[in-house]
Amino acid sequence: MNIVVTGATGFIGRNLINKLLCDSNNLIFAVTRPNSAKRSFLPSDDHLTIVECSFDNLTNLPAILKSDIDAFYHLGWEGIRNPERENTQLQYMNYKYAIDAIHVAKQLGANVFIGAGSQAEYGLCAGQISDEYPAHPISEYGKWKLRVCNEGEIIANENNMRFIWARIFSTYGVGDNNGTMINTVLSKMMNDEPIALTKCIQKWNFTYISDIIRAFKLLQNAPTGVYNVANSDTRELNEFIYEMLDITHSKSELQFGAVPYGPDGIGGFEPISNKLRKIVRWEPEISFKDGIELLVSEFTKES
Repeated sequence: MNIVVTGATGFIGRNLINKLLCDSNNLIFAVTRPNSAKRSFLPSDDHLTIVECSFDNLTNLPAILKSDIDAFYHLGWEGIRNPERENTQLQYMNYKYAIDAIHVAKQLGANVFIGAGSQAEYGLCAGQISDEYPAHPISEYGKWKLRVCNEGEIIANENNMRFIWARIFSTYGVGDNNGTMINTVLSKMMNDEPIALTKCIQKWNFTYISDIIRAFKLLQNAPTGVYNVANSDTRELNEFIYEMLDITHSKSELQFGAVPYGPDGIGGFEPISNKLRKIVRWEPEISFKDGIELLVSEFTKES
């Protein structure tokens, strides 16, 4: 298959590319910013072509590639963390670039467009969240993601192209950004530092990066629709943190309640991924314990 991946140097993008390259019949076009400092994150492979193209020039991709493609993964999105998540102008531009990507995918002859959605599209939730759970986002990030989902499916259907929207819940793993909750807490634990936290009583769910990537690859062959991507291990957040403390044998003081919840409330979620499991036979392979042990091993090598 000929496959385009935008956001190629991001955490999900580069892991997806490595997975896709495992099939020697695939030719991958990795779209990066011109002169991207993260270009070195991508492997050197005869089946990988790096295409320098900024998001505001995505409509130039057909002229640049001069090749038909089979699948288009759009993973590029700026401002995924606070305070940029509430930057309306930035999130609007992300929406615009995503819509451009859908049109470009069709121009390139793609059979399927796979976009990265987010649990933020659901907003504040209560109880189990299936793929059909009503979406009421409260953040600008979630609102514009949802708009891409709704409009993108219409555009794709009008052009006889399958549209897959993979709503990711919390992912983690080796190579993720240092500022994530998992990496921040784990780093402090390994140095026996005190850790200021919220009460951490909200329901949460973590899925290891390799399981997320397998889902994205399998979704190439799925019918149009929204798919929650999350495992079945949902607990109160504090339980995950206590497990991390046990794994690291840390002496860190866990200061639950030292950090107040934000103005929107506690939040939390209990995702259900039955649709993903049924249609593409996906099952997560890495338990939370195994994932944290992989991270601890990596942190130990780097120290």
